[in-house]
Amino acid sequence: MPENFDRTNPAEAVKYFRHCILTGDLNGALSCFDNDGVYIERDGIEIKGLDNIKRPLEHLCNWKPDIQGNKQKLTIVGDLAVWVDKWTLKASSPDGNLIEMNGATTCMMKENEEGIWLWLVDNPFAGQVFED
Repeated sequence: MPENFDRTNPAEAVKYFRHCILTGDLNGALSCFDNDGVYIERDGIEIKGLDNIKRPLEHLCNWKPDIQGNKQKLTIVGDLAVWVDKWTLKASSPDGNLIEMNGATTCMMKENEEGIWLWLVDNPFAGQVFED
């Protein structure tokens, strides 16, 4: 049975994104980003624009990881929102090895004309900023 997500709610937009990653739906995951969106890689490199963001999302969608968030915090100001949470990721590599990761994410979102919340900035490795 397909899941329904109300992307006019920022928390549901996050759930939709994670569902797309889990099911390997690259186009769905990419639809979560604003045309001018920025994805920040683990090494801090900023990837700008949908054509470029597609590459790291494709890699992630190929893993089909289960990403679970906890301790979320959402702040909305007008048509902008900041989403912060801690996450865990579990997946299997192509050779069958278990992949487990965790971290903290910070996302800036914007509500579009249709009321859908889209990522302007996605920094899934925000917690690493504070690591030495």
